[in-house]
Amino acid sequence: MRVVICGAGTAGCVLAARLSESEDLEVTLLEVGPHYRPGRWPAALTHSHRIIKDTHDWGYLARAGESPKSVHVPRGRVVGGSSVTNGAIALRGHPQHYDEWGALVDGYGWDDWLPWLCGIEQDRQFGSAAYHGDAGPIPIARYPRSAFFDLQERFVEAALLRGHGWIDDHNAPGAVGVGPIPLNMDDGVRQTPADRYLDPALARPNLTLLAGVLVDRVRFHDGRAIAIEAVGADGEALTLPADQVVMALGTYATPAALLRSGVGPRDELARHAIPIEHEVPGLGQGMQDHPKIGYRFDLGIPAPEWPSPWYQVLLTGSNEVEGERRYFQIMPYSGFREGGHLVTDFNVQVADARSRRGSVRLQSRNPADQPVIDMGWFGDPGDLASAVAAGRRVMELASAPSLKDVITPWPRMQDPDHVLRSVETFHHPVGSCRMGRDADPDAVVDATGRLRGVDGVTVADASIIARVPSANCHLAVIALAERLAQGLHEQLAANDAPARG
Repeated sequence: MRVVICGAGTAGCVLAARLSESEDLEVTLLEVGPHYRPGRWPAALTHSHRIIKDTHDWGYLARAGESPKSVHVPRGRVVGGSSVTNGAIALRGHPQHYDEWGALVDGYGWDDWLPWLCGIEQDRQFGSAAYHGDAGPIPIARYPRSAFFDLQERFVEAALLRGHGWIDDHNAPGAVGVGPIPLNMDDGVRQTPADRYLDPALARPNLTLLAGVLVDRVRFHDGRAIAIEAVGADGEALTLPADQVVMALGTYATPAALLRSGVGPRDELARHAIPIEHEVPGLGQGMQDHPKIGYRFDLGIPAPEWPSPWYQVLLTGSNEVEGERRYFQIMPYSGFREGGHLVTDFNVQVADARSRRGSVRLQSRNPADQPVIDMGWFGDPGDLASAVAAGRRVMELASAPSLKDVITPWPRMQDPDHVLRSVETFHHPVGSCRMGRDADPDAVVDATGRLRGVDGVTVADASIIARVPSANCHLAVIALAERLAQGLHEQLAANDAPARG
């Protein structure tokens, strides 16, 4: 049976490795970005503490929701996807937000997720705990407090003085306070699904990776996927026959490819004169992402030199906003030089973002054109109030004795319009093809990732996440891909059984 996986990002690498474990499956993995073999990674990509925006990126721009600005929304264009270009932060998020996911899809609450999250990790400090794992493929480690850089330690002291507790493990269920950031790293080198899943699996004869291939669309016949149409590195048209298609191009590119295939809202397909294969009103709608608000300060102490980590600690806290508890996170940078200034940013994440109004639409039918993206930030008024409240906590920290003599806020940091003026992505977009129950009119896929209304297509990336976790999404996407791969194995084996019998 021929399986074509579109996209060798976080999810695609996991799926290719797991599905190719079955010798009955012929697995082809498609990726437009380059593939770096072990030992040949560019130095900037191996360093596990910085977002890579200038290379190996799609260059996507998006409308910033209720803010009038446009923002760069980085996504990795390389085998390994954004796991290669992100900040290597390995957070799970709070259990109650997985339970909110489970309220939309049976079997997706926190208790269902915990075994999968434990199974993927090799936690170097807490692997023996009941809510952790020590034998999974992804190493997770934290810098000890004794190794914190000066500003990181000063931030910790300020947070403790302002009443935030110390926590050793930000991935402990319900963890709130200040402590070391868990990172998917080994000796400061990022560890990704490209390294830990895909590269070992490429030795199998039934797994083929085709790099330099831009996915265009799924070809259907009588309501069933039969092939992927793509563009090769030299511009030639490619057709790859498939018995099963797995879409793993990510939250922006997966809905765009499905729209080009004739699947999605009727009015969006009509706008581009695309014949309708199946109407799916919710496709490309309801996207979620964590907004990031940066607070910049001049820095009066030395900053560590490259390749030292920009960040080592994280504060998770909460505020009472409009009668309910809303979570935020603050991550300080150790310092860097920009435009002749030595500066630091204290970055606020609206970790408990509620707005589900982001969208992905087509600019044109050309797969080389970026989609039209609206992040949907602050569509929920409570998100803006939560961001403003978290900003006040930043300034409280900045005035603490350990910080006030070494950092000086830039102008307008406390202006009421600072949130909308400075908002950017924290790189956690999900939900543009979200999963849901059969009765949910806005659901695009079911609990197994099966695309509604057609046969032979599974969507298996962050685009199907029904509720953004209150943290970075990397671990959730790895666990999701593991879970869907197991289900797809079982489904394909059952479908193939009569033919082999």
